[in-house]
Amino acid sequence: MNGSLLAVLGVVALVVIVLVVKMIAGKSKPEVRPEGEQEIFETTQESPAAEIVEDVGQQEMGPDLVALQEPPAIEIEEEVEIPGQMPSAEEERAEASLEAEPVAAFELTGVAEPEASPETPLMTEERIAAEAEPVLLKEEEVVLPLETAEDATAESKEREDVLEQTAEVETAESVEEEEPIPTMEAKAEPEAESLEAGPEEAEEMPVAEAATAEEPLAEAEAERVATATAVSEEAEPQAEAEPVEEPLLIPETELVAEKKTAETSLPLVRLSMEEYSAWLNRLEAQQREALAEAIAHNDDQRRDQLQRELVVMNDRLALLADQYVEDMACYQQVLDALARLQADDSSPALTEAVADLQSGKTEAAAIYLEELSGQPHPFAVQASFFGGQLAESRADLQKAMELYRRAVASQPENPKYLRAAGLMARSQYKYKEALPWLESYVQLMKQGGQADAKAVALAQRELAYTYVLSGQYQKAGPLYKESMTVLAQKLGQDHPEMALSWQQIGEFQETMGEYDKAVSLYKKALAILEKKRGPEHPALAAILRKLAALCIELELEPEAVPLYEKLVRIQEKALRPTHPQLVISLNNLAEAYRLQGRYAEAEACYLKTLRINEELHGAEHPSVAAILQELAKLCTSQRKTEEAAQYQERATAIFQKSVEAAEQKAGAEESLTLELS
Repeated sequence: MNGSLLAVLGVVALVVIVLVVKMIAGKSKPEVRPEGEQEIFETTQESPAAEIVEDVGQQEMGPDLVALQEPPAIEIEEEVEIPGQMPSAEEERAEASLEAEPVAAFELTGVAEPEASPETPLMTEERIAAEAEPVLLKEEEVVLPLETAEDATAESKEREDVLEQTAEVETAESVEEEEPIPTMEAKAEPEAESLEAGPEEAEEMPVAEAATAEEPLAEAEAERVATATAVSEEAEPQAEAEPVEEPLLIPETELVAEKKTAETSLPLVRLSMEEYSAWLNRLEAQQREALAEAIAHNDDQRRDQLQRELVVMNDRLALLADQYVEDMACYQQVLDALARLQADDSSPALTEAVADLQSGKTEAAAIYLEELSGQPHPFAVQASFFGGQLAESRADLQKAMELYRRAVASQPENPKYLRAAGLMARSQYKYKEALPWLESYVQLMKQGGQADAKAVALAQRELAYTYVLSGQYQKAGPLYKESMTVLAQKLGQDHPEMALSWQQIGEFQETMGEYDKAVSLYKKALAILEKKRGPEHPALAAILRKLAALCIELELEPEAVPLYEKLVRIQEKALRPTHPQLVISLNNLAEAYRLQGRYAEAEACYLKTLRINEELHGAEHPSVAAILQELAKLCTSQRKTEEAAQYQERATAIFQKSVEAAEQKAGAEESLTLELS
């Protein structure tokens, strides 16, 4: 009995001893929870070290970067190993699974360090400063070993040193490429170093010292902003750029600035709109005087040439603003080329050409270019083209044609030269010359894999219009269809280029006798121009003239009258009061009024044209007699017999004097011929 009792007591004592030993061993090992419970535990338990890391990170990164930071996708609790204790099989499997998939957990940027367990001692100041900076981890750099606190501290310190070295290298490269400019980031480096040293040292910095550090920052920032504003406002650089040893490393912005500086050093054409208008009007007046002289001397060839030039000149005057922009661009291009030639040519002729062209005078430049075009000079072909452009700007069509021929003969595959020569030949009704040039121009525009569809379509339209004017209607139709399809796709149905295309096709239909279709197309073109350029823009004059004349021919006077009225209003604003084109429009409007039975309005128009003709040609000119005759007919229709007789008597007297003068001139020439024979 006593023996069994002692045995039981011994077993109980042994069990108690075993339990005590197990309890002691359990205290030395941290508590391990399931994964879900572990996350809840870590979010609820606060650590003083974690609070310090968060505060320092906010001081260095600022509120914007802190807001962008995201927590790591997986949080791992470090495990402190007990010497001599072997890891269990379950722990080895868990560790192997973590090492097998290290990348997927860290695709986001942020602090990727494992968090400390509750038993881990407080973090050192160096580790706090290192973990306060967000580190962008690349996939190949992510490693998730189960480290001790000392290993993690060493790794973070090493990463901090690498980042500092990288920053120093980038700073050195930027200093080599650009001129050092004091910035806010550069001035803030001492403050950042103080934060990295620890929160206590940062707090110990005196307030006066901080204020002193902020003053140069504000001054440097103000100086930088003022410098940037001054550079953006100035059109030309104020100082020359410093020489750079390695040209390949020059930033693109410096190259652009250097190019602009070279361009701005070239001379500029300075000709106002008023001066340009006065010059064109003087040329037009000279052409009219020359035409009158050619008619007086029965020089039919000279007369025909001057009439063609007057048509071109009137078109230029009708679209004065558009023509001014186009001619100024042409003059500037020629001036740039001549200014560059001065580097190798210091002749007085070139110097005079450059100086005159700067003020808008083209005579000296035209003479120099024409002479250079006939010499064996590298610039000779381009001189021919530029000389042709200057001749065209002053409506000297013969000279322009001659110089364009030289340019095309030297470079027959230059599309720019072919187009200019073709259009110039067409304006002088030389279709046999114009067509081969424009056909080659279209073919060249189509060549190449990157041909501009819009440019090809415009080239085809010019060729089609030339076919129409030359009577080759079958070739014009397909070209118009193809070009119109492309232009509608590229520009839209309401583009001004579409209006010009519809106008040309309307002329095509009118030539073919399809008058109703022509009227419809003219109206379509007019609607587009009115929408895009305004109801009374000078560009409307040509289409108004064609549409109104066709309406008169089709006996549609009610439609013709408002068209002519709008045309007169446009020309009265765009042309000088005595311009012959205005006289023609007023006369046509008066005839439309008369056909409609609006006699009083017709008489007012005739009287206005009578005054203009008397001012232009004198009271005894045959054109004045023609208007007097129309007034006589109009007064007869209104039963104003007295006024009708006066107008007719005066007209007859003028015609009689003209006949007598012609007879006297013919008799003098005949007698001179007899004497010489």
